[in-house]
Amino acid sequence: MLKGKYWSISLTIVFLILGLLLSLQFRTQRLLASSLEAQKTEDLVAMWRNLSTKRNQLQGEIVQLQQQLYALKTGSGQDNNTGEALARELARLQVSTGLAPVKGPGITVTITGDAPLLYEDLVDIVNELWASGAEAIAINDHRIGAYNGIAAKEEGSRVYITVDGQKLLYPIVIKAIGDPHTLEKGLTFTGGLVESLNNYNIYPAIKKEQDLQLPGTALPRWQYARPLPPAPQPAAK
Repeated sequence: MLKGKYWSISLTIVFLILGLLLSLQFRTQRLLASSLEAQKTEDLVAMWRNLSTKRNQLQGEIVQLQQQLYALKTGSGQDNNTGEALARELARLQVSTGLAPVKGPGITVTITGDAPLLYEDLVDIVNELWASGAEAIAINDHRIGAYNGIAAKEEGSRVYITVDGQKLLYPIVIKAIGDPHTLEKGLTFTGGLVESLNNYNIYPAIKKEQDLQLPGTALPRWQYARPLPPAPQPAAK
């Protein structure tokens, strides 16, 4: 009985994190829409293909989790193997949703205090990095996930950029883990985002890195939302 209760809790956590991952993809796509009009057709096609690939991967993950749930309910004598598989899946989803610290190659994008940067510009940079294949992003060591908000805050005559309500101090350093060359080209291609920022005297310094370390973030506290139970599986014949 205790073992069944343990697996029920584990599966609930796995599906909860998968829901966060899907929410992150949806939120990213919504934010991308704010800057699509300035993109070239070929760039939009590349971004669409990248997002479609991520969507297909997420759909595949849902199928895998459903299969694991079915195997857990119907299998016998396979508790150890199922537990190990769930533990690996949980660890991977924690990385994908930003809950776990990560490290790997990528790039840093540094913007100094003399740049007239707006929070919308920061959102555009983050979205461009996601579209270019970034697997994890942090801004001044604030891990960016499904529920992080980038906004502006007024204090007297000054306006500050914030992440989750916390003021960002300059220099603003964006760290993105992924293929360094692809991430850099996603920002610097002719007519791209960096060229557009240069027109407003914003000159991001981009540097390729081989060993970036990004912190994890905490789960939000929900007041109303509750996870749905997994869909029932057909009985084995």
